[in-house]
Amino acid sequence: MLKSSMTTRHAQSQPRLIKLALFCIASLLCAWVWADAGDIKAQKAEASFADNRVEIAARFDVSLSNDLQEALKNGLSLTFVYEFQLTRPRIYSWYRQLSDGFGPNAMLSYQLSYHSLSRQYRLHIGSFYRNFPNVNDALAALGIVRNWGVLTDSNIARDRNPDFAGKVRLKLDRSRLPKTYQLTAFGHEEWQLESPWVDLAKVRTEDAVSNE
Repeated sequence: MLKSSMTTRHAQSQPRLIKLALFCIASLLCAWVWADAGDIKAQKAEASFADNRVEIAARFDVSLSNDLQEALKNGLSLTFVYEFQLTRPRIYSWYRQLSDGFGPNAMLSYQLSYHSLSRQYRLHIGSFYRNFPNVNDALAALGIVRNWGVLTDSNIARDRNPDFAGKVRLKLDRSRLPKTYQLTAFGHEEWQLESPWVDLAKVRTEDAVSNE
């Protein structure tokens, strides 16, 4: 009688174990797919007043899908763009854009490429560039921006307006891909690479100096 009861319990537990195993496998597959898709996550975004401009410092974690890494190795250059938007004061920003000529938005471009002869990754910022032995080091450098000046010569910067607020994000600029890759990128999640907008934390000038 006892043996029959134990057999019944064992039989009942098998479907539960199978379900648990299937759940674990599905979770691992989801994690693998998510990791392969690539991502950009904001870690820090700060703004401080410096002379006649606002300076932005930000850090993002950037990862690329296997497809993007393969495209890099096949000679494709990827352009990433930091974007800034002034969010407050709104009416002031519109008025000053007309009267002072400054823009409430700003962009900063980085270009990432791979050189097969040297087997190094190259990161361009304007005319300046750095070489990296692997893609992870290049992406770590790509995800950091310091002393990025925006709102130069604006009253917001000169007056150190306490109502100032803004936001930033980092994204892959798909518009700068070759036409054939733009078609590939359309509708493919791994090519829709961008962080959410993140609000800038304001840092006092003296704090920024002491942290350098």
